[in-house]
Formats: sequence, structure tokens, C-alpha cells
Amino acid sequence: MQVQAPKGQYRVIGLDPVDSLSLRSGPLWKDCDSLDEARDFAEQNEELYTWIYVYDDNGEVLYETGCYQQQLEMLDQEPPGGSKPEL
Repeated sequence: MQVQAPKGQYRVIGLDPVDSLSLRSGPLWKDCDSLDEARDFAEQNEELYTWIYVYDDNGEVLYETGCYQQQLEMLDQEPPGGSKPEL
């Protein structure tokens, strides 16, 4: 999959190693005209894909999100009634 966006655009790619690769539509993929548009599109789909990346026209990652970040934030929170156990 080509991560480099067309000149002056931003490419959003969303992946879920289990579900999205088997869907008829495949992984999430869209080119946007602005970084704000790309970030908004990524955030609208973050619950559906494990990883979502926004790339520039040089193929560099400018932003990432996805449902994995929500899970990491949940692990970071203190459980009700006590502190996190030390590992």
C-alpha cells in the first residue's frame, strides 16, 4: 500500500489486522486536501480501526490515532477504589 500522498495532499490509512483486511472494502484509505480534513476523517473512524495514520506527500507520518490508543488510556487510568497494581 502506497503511504505517500499525492503532491500537496494528505493520505489517511486505517488498518485492523483482523477485520479490515477481510472486508470487501479493505482498509480505510482516503486522500485529503488539508491536514485538518485528514485528522477529522481519521478521528471519525478511530473506533473502527486499530491503527489510523495520516501521511504527507513525503510519506512521513504526521498524525496517528485508532482504538488502540483508547485501550492504552484505559490501562493508564487508576481503577475505582484503589491504585494500579505494580507489575
